[in-house]
Amino acid sequence: MVIVRESLGLANIAKEAIRIINQGKVKVDGVVRRDRRFPVGLMDIVQIEGVPQAYRALPKPNRGLVLSPAQDKEVAYKICKIVGKQNVPGGKLQYSLHDGRTLLTTAKDTRPGSEELAVGGAIQLSFPAQKIVKYVPFQVGALGLVIDGRNQGYYGKIISITPGTYARRKIVRIETGAEGFETPADYVIPIGTDFPLVTLEK
Repeated sequence: MVIVRESLGLANIAKEAIRIINQGKVKVDGVVRRDRRFPVGLMDIVQIEGVPQAYRALPKPNRGLVLSPAQDKEVAYKICKIVGKQNVPGGKLQYSLHDGRTLLTTAKDTRPGSEELAVGGAIQLSFPAQKIVKYVPFQVGALGLVIDGRNQGYYGKIISITPGTYARRKIVRIETGAEGFETPADYVIPIGTDFPLVTLEK
């Protein structure tokens, strides 16, 4: 409701916003959502019937999570960080993603590329089919977007990754042009290798 009424200005009062939502005009990640309290989080795509522009929820410096215009070619996928991985019965692997989704794959995954999906990496996930299009490993040379902390919203090339210890968190150094900064690895989501897979403001 906040997105419809305040962020996008499609309604003047809550009652008007609720009507739009109840009519099934709002999609999040390609699925109609009629719950006015449905949460919209990092990388989610929001589409409103009758509004030609789609939006993606992205972090911005000093602004937190906001809706940013998404290009037409990007509305059918999102970037999801892998936050958990475990073996399950049947010889399958279960991956937990930052948005609460879980994916099951066979041990010998036939997705594009041959890298093993690892915690900390990210996948380009199509929806509503939820198929893996691309995998972006969390490694030096990848592009990282900071999603929390004082550097939230900034992105650049990962220059180094310092392993953590029992008392110290894993630290990533990111360079954005001529500047650089360090941030906890938990605050970074890989978004591409040669270029970002989602449109980001400069």
